[in-house]
Amino acid sequence: MSLMEQILALHSVDVQVRALRGRLDSAKHYLKTQETHMRDLQAQRDEVELQRKHTQAQIANLEMEANGVGVQIQKMRDELNNSGNTKQYSAILTGLKSLELQKDNFEQQALAQMEKVEQLVARIAQFDVKLGERTTLHDKATTELHDRTKETSERLGELDRERALAASHVPAPSMTIFDEVANMHDGEAVSTVMTVDARSREYACTACNVEIPYQLYSRLLGDGTSLIQCLSCKRILYLEMAELEAASKRKPAAKSV
Repeated sequence: MSLMEQILALHSVDVQVRALRGRLDSAKHYLKTQETHMRDLQAQRDEVELQRKHTQAQIANLEMEANGVGVQIQKMRDELNNSGNTKQYSAILTGLKSLELQKDNFEQQALAQMEKVEQLVARIAQFDVKLGERTTLHDKATTELHDRTKETSERLGELDRERALAASHVPAPSMTIFDEVANMHDGEAVSTVMTVDARSREYACTACNVEIPYQLYSRLLGDGTSLIQCLSCKRILYLEMAELEAASKRKPAAKSV
């Protein structure tokens, strides 16, 4: 088996391995995305919940202040009813009005904070709806990853062994080139060469459509002991059987020129 045949055999298995791993990686990425969204939503909900608790505590303090002033008001009203002269009555009345204003102010602040709590509770409810929807997507993503792992694990194990066997036949330097190019092009490490114009000796890489110099084309017709790469996309070049046969028929004409 020639070096190029070894590379093509390796490529055939490598493409399948990458495709299966790609499916698993896609499912893992989707699940990770759902988990990230859930964490973000939960963090936002927790922040709003913290605001609600803080505001609720403020309401409790305001109500306590208002109740405390209410006790003072009631005490002052009793004093007002028992006042012995006009001057004392007037002083108590002035103090009573001041306390009533304080109590009213505390109650107004408490009402404003209660409205804020209602708004925060509404926001929390919205987050709960979104979290419910995201939880459904997360559960589906978890199930999908589990199913894909179960479906592909056995086949992936077989392909990994096939790839290791195919790679064992490829010389180390060529293996390095193959891995680098395969990683560069998502597994598409090889490309055929097409004839653009045989008489003008114009050839091109079918992957990137860039012209292949005739010197490289000539080397592809050689004994195949080394890998030839496209000067543009770096893919490993090879000639299909039809192209080899066509080139063989053209050789006599090339020699007579």
